[in-house]
Amino acid sequence: MFDSATIIVMAAGAALLAGVTALRYPRLCLGVLFLAASFSRDTVQTPLGTMRPEMPAVLVVAVVLLAGGRFKSLRGLPRPTVAMCLAFAIYLGVLAISSTFVAPDRSQSLHMVGWLAMSMLAGIEAFVLIQPRPKDAMEPLAFGGFVMGAIGILAGVAFLVAGPVSSFGIQDQFYAVPRVFGVAWEANLYASFLAICTFFALEAARGRRAVAGMLMLAAILIGFPLGITRAAYIGLALGAFAYAGARVILEGRPRDLLRPAAFSAALLLVGGGAALVLLPNVVQRHYVPPVAVGSPTPGGTGTPGGTPGGTPGGTPGGTPAQLPTFGPPTDTIGYRLERIDVAFGEMPGSPVIGFGAVAFGQKNPTRYNGSGPDYIAALAVAALFESGVVGATALGIAFALLLASLWIAGRRFAAQRDSAGVGAAAAFIAAIVCMLAAYQATNALPYAISWIIIGAGSALAASNTSGGALRNLVTLSGHQDGQGTKLDA
Repeated sequence: MFDSATIIVMAAGAALLAGVTALRYPRLCLGVLFLAASFSRDTVQTPLGTMRPEMPAVLVVAVVLLAGGRFKSLRGLPRPTVAMCLAFAIYLGVLAISSTFVAPDRSQSLHMVGWLAMSMLAGIEAFVLIQPRPKDAMEPLAFGGFVMGAIGILAGVAFLVAGPVSSFGIQDQFYAVPRVFGVAWEANLYASFLAICTFFALEAARGRRAVAGMLMLAAILIGFPLGITRAAYIGLALGAFAYAGARVILEGRPRDLLRPAAFSAALLLVGGGAALVLLPNVVQRHYVPPVAVGSPTPGGTGTPGGTPGGTPGGTPGGTPAQLPTFGPPTDTIGYRLERIDVAFGEMPGSPVIGFGAVAFGQKNPTRYNGSGPDYIAALAVAALFESGVVGATALGIAFALLLASLWIAGRRFAAQRDSAGVGAAAAFIAAIVCMLAAYQATNALPYAISWIIIGAGSALAASNTSGGALRNLVTLSGHQDGQGTKLDA
């Protein structure tokens, strides 16, 4: 997206702002980390590996929080939170072991483990930053989606006006279906990121700054369809079902969801119409590519510079270029399933701890995904292939504990008649569900955005959860038993 110098300046600015605000304005710091992490397209190659825009900020914030004694808040965490952290740590540890002793390319795999560890550190920082007031995480997280959605919309408008040659933030501009990726790594990650942020924007629209929340929701849901990604739509649908179900079960007021549901549906329709209008392909544009220098002419074979047989510049008198045509659409589902089939065939070679991070492309060097090594797109299969039964089981347990803890926290908020708390718990549940669904098509777990959401959600769960909280999974909340009982630890 940008040149290295620009990315370095952006990363340095984010690090400075995050470091300055970490102690006094932790919510702003969280927003800076999340926004910087969303610019996943922009990377710089360094002697230590690939640097992403949020990495300097993550390191600076870690130093500031350590110097300020803020990591002391990690002491005395509820047992479910400790168990969840232990499960995530086991996953990372197993991945590091398999990357060291099993992976064909140890260096590449360990670099990937280092990236994942840095992203997990961002999640720990998100936990510490927002733990004093975890319900306040809605607006910073929604703002990250707002910026991405706004950039996506602007990219679509620019593409309509100046495309296909000018294609800032556009993927496959010369193909049958141009798609927006904004400043994300690709269109799939752009759309899944906006789908995840939708639920934080819904809660921001219920807060004290409702107008700002609605504007953020509008940018997110209008920009979302421009990514044209099926898995993100599935993730958004499942997340919406989880969000609505959680709020209805916990609060028992389904009518409260009618207005935001209608508003969100209208925004999605606008976004769908925008995708049809803003992203015409080259055939719909009647775009004719310019004739190359030395193109064939009626008088003979063209040669460079307009020598005999061609015309100067290869344009006047040259053979007109034909309008492009498109073959059958690419079978992306079959593309992913083929790799899953290959992966399952190889898994018996190291079933316990797997083959290490990004080992699929290493073990299959003749297979390529475009210009790079091949990979497994589905999170569940990738975790099993890379970290084996041990690592994948630990990862699954960690997410199950996080969702269970959020559900319990939501029940306690409901018993306390805290609608904002219930909504925040429902938003995090929906975001995690959306994430896990969308990442089965394009795995983005190593990215810091995922762990910042996990960390902030864990802070909310830990704020209202106790060591014996898992017993309360089936305990009735106040509005359900009609007595307004406050559920104690």
